Amino acid sequence: MMKRLISAVVLTAATTIPAIAFAQTKLRVACPSAATNSTCLTATRFAEEANALSEGSLEVQVFPAAQLGSGVEAIQQTQAGIIDMVVEDITNYGTFNKDYNVISWGFAFRNQAHFDAFLKSDLQASMADEVRAKFGLRFFAVNWAKLPRVTVSTKPIFTPEDVKGLKFRVPGIQSYIRTWETLGTNPASVPWGESFQALKTGVVDAMEAPLDSVVSQNFHLAAPYVTLTNHVFSSITLAINESRYQRLTDSEKAALAEAAARAAVYSDELAKKAADEAIGAITADGGFVISVSSKPFQSMLAAKVDEQEAEGLWSAGLMAQIQAIN
Repeated sequence: MMKRLISAVVLTAATTIPAIAFAQTKLRVACPSAATNSTCLTATRFAEEANALSEGSLEVQVFPAAQLGSGVEAIQQTQAGIIDMVVEDITNYGTFNKDYNVISWGFAFRNQAHFDAFLKSDLQASMADEVRAKFGLRFFAVNWAKLPRVTVSTKPIFTPEDVKGLKFRVPGIQSYIRTWETLGTNPASVPWGESFQALKTGVVDAMEAPLDSVVSQNFHLAAPYVTLTNHVFSSITLAINESRYQRLTDSEKAALAEAAARAAVYSDELAKKAADEAIGAITADGGFVISVSSKPFQSMLAAKVDEQEAEGLWSAGLMAQIQAIN
């Protein structure tokens, strides 16, 4: 009788120990870019850090190349709890809080430091709070680095006068269209995949794009003048479904927060490297990289800010609050 009892105890211990050892909280992260793109490289670093910091409690897995969706659709699926976490450009949150639309307005920020200060500000924090309260999406990061948008053209651009009358390819987004209309261009609707050919054949004279995309898409081979207008500064966000967040342990929450912060540092390193490589590739291919002052462009666009706010693109007075940030 005693032998059978001992055997039963040993058997029970043997069957329960592995279940405890391998217990994990699994989180799926949607990433829109290719696995080798800096956005998903940063997301992967975040996952690695989170898994290590949690000492096995977390199993964070990144799904790159829009496997789980991308853009507003992926954010909505995270809101619904279909996806646990989502990595996306901050401008996509304009659908959830209209004040994020201001980021897409040309020359809204003086420079990268001004944009970074905005991301750290109480103003941005209140916008993020609204997204969490109304839509159940909590940001772990809003500051993963992304290169600013620049101008690619068939002739050099130094001042606002140089863009007047140009056939200018822009995304079908109101703030982008109004920005370049105000600067005197003739905005043209051309699919992203057809942009190179449009530049090459003269369908458009110029376009705008993130600096690293200029090289990856070879736009500089069709239009050799790349002007660092830096007219839109943006960033990559990491958000989690709020209900999912509340089910995490305190140590898991802390691990995710620290991992997101460490990934932000890594994203800065990747962005600096990507910028240097892009500028090097453009000049090596015979292109020209032009630096300009943003102030003349900002002055022209300032007159239209009240109009945008009156139309409700973002809240009245928001731009003035942003400009007051040091």
